[in-house]
Amino acid sequence: MNHSILPLNLKRLLIPGLALLSAVCTMSGAQTNSIAALAPFELRDQYNCPHRISFPAAGVTLMTVADRKGSEQIDGWVGPLKEHYGGRIAIEGIADLSAVPCLLRSMVREQFKKRRAYPVMLDWEGPVVRRFNYRKDEANLFVVDREGYIAGRVAGAATDGGLKTLFAAIDGALSKPSR
Repeated sequence: MNHSILPLNLKRLLIPGLALLSAVCTMSGAQTNSIAALAPFELRDQYNCPHRISFPAAGVTLMTVADRKGSEQIDGWVGPLKEHYGGRIAIEGIADLSAVPCLLRSMVREQFKKRRAYPVMLDWEGPVVRRFNYRKDEANLFVVDREGYIAGRVAGAATDGGLKTLFAAIDGALSKPSR
């Protein structure tokens, strides 16, 4: 066996592969899910009403995803978004409740009813929130275009810079023609 051929063939495979990996790892946050659109899902809210999310959709959707600690940061984002966009985008919230024991679920559902007048989808087992690969203990906001691709994302407490980033991603998704 000629051992000098193996390294040359290996180099031919590795160099383009590393270049591709480098390009993927250094991409801007403008589109974080360019490979596949979000799969449809259905969750029930605190009032036990089902919410089905599927794509393509009529408009751009802002998905908020948070656990208990992260939920404290959501209002800082949503207020300015509603003021800026009004009804031009849909805002949907998902609560990660996978850490809540089964025996406490009814009590947690009642707390949601008291604290949030608007519907929040409750993910008791966590399969939907895991799709978003969200950051725990922080508010996570995902701009989802009409086709179901994540066009932008921010996490943490609301900041002026974060809002500008989010507005740019939403504006980009709104201006993108439907396929």
